[in-house]
Amino acid sequence: MRKFLLLIIFLFVASTGFSQFKLGFKFSPTISTNRIDSKSDTVSFSTDGAGLRFVAGPIADFQLTENYFVSTGLLLVSKRAGLKARQPSGTEVEEYSLQYIQIPVTLKLFTNEVALDKRIYFQMGATMEVNVKDDPKKDRYYYVEDFKLFDSSLLIGVGLEYKVGVNTIVFGGFSYSRGLLNTVGDQVRLDDDITLKNDYLALDLGIKF
Repeated sequence: MRKFLLLIIFLFVASTGFSQFKLGFKFSPTISTNRIDSKSDTVSFSTDGAGLRFVAGPIADFQLTENYFVSTGLLLVSKRAGLKARQPSGTEVEEYSLQYIQIPVTLKLFTNEVALDKRIYFQMGATMEVNVKDDPKKDRYYYVEDFKLFDSSLLIGVGLEYKVGVNTIVFGGFSYSRGLLNTVGDQVRLDDDITLKNDYLALDLGIKF
């Protein structure tokens, strides 16, 4: 938590050094899934599908040069984690609903205008996330008891911005978030740990002022 507070303070102080910045709001429907791995000799684990979730919250783009921006925000991210466990006695399926507060730190590269008031952007960076809620779909946990407090992801994206007024910009695009950390905290005692990393594919929609 200390690192997150230091990051917020740094971004606030650093923003005073930028000549221009844009504030806005983003809403992104997502397809949320996960990767799972375990070398257990008694249980065989695999991913159990995907689900529709969302990302939403305020964003800010800070200008470095005419075509380069640092993009960040404070976003609520909903994720789905599912696992399927096969063993001789049968198959268990577990699904968890996770929510994180996410701070992305990314670089946005804009092209020159490809048409009147329209520019394409490419985005790449990382996210830092704090787990604020994790609930099982069923009342009974068996393999995963809880999830870790922190997560981090690699984020890449591409999209199009359209200037619709003097200070108003709307945008749309696609982004992919690939989890970097194992999110499983406490788990049932097995002969090997479970590693679960969360991913999502998003349709990014938003507006900036």
